[in-house]
Amino acid sequence: MRNVTLAVLVNLASTNFASATDLDANKLLVRSYIEDVFNKRQLAAIDRYILVDYAEHNPNLPPGLAGKRQFVASVLAGFSDYHAEIQDILAEGDKVVVRTRWTGTQDGSFLGLPPSGHRVSFSTADFYRIQNGRLAEHWDVVDSLPRAVALGLVPAPKPPGQTALPQSR
Repeated sequence: MRNVTLAVLVNLASTNFASATDLDANKLLVRSYIEDVFNKRQLAAIDRYILVDYAEHNPNLPPGLAGKRQFVASVLAGFSDYHAEIQDILAEGDKVVVRTRWTGTQDGSFLGLPPSGHRVSFSTADFYRIQNGRLAEHWDVVDSLPRAVALGLVPAPKPPGQTALPQSR
């Protein structure tokens, strides 16, 4: 009985250690993906990080690995100084969440818009599922208003106190 208990404890301890190692490896995978693909502008590196049957859950982005290549290529073409600053990164199980501040100057064509010279600065929360050491799925939440204002897609909101509220009668 003592040997069985000891074997169970050893198995649990090694499982927890492996899980911590997996979590760190998953965070490193996402961190390296962002650094290599976006900050170092290595478009071809996508193939090292993303599964062939990658699932993109943002309906505004093209699907699959080919879609990810297309999207990243358009970002890199539109912003020669595009940069990601990871602010937080968390992992649990096969999921990694990263909160990132993105900056860049639109000095190339992007989303059909001609170069504007405008600087963007916005944040995202990206959720990845990891499978076999690669990114398998992606969901995101984008703080899109600052980016849309910077690109001239929408007018800047008026500061508080400058808008008149309709008076009730």
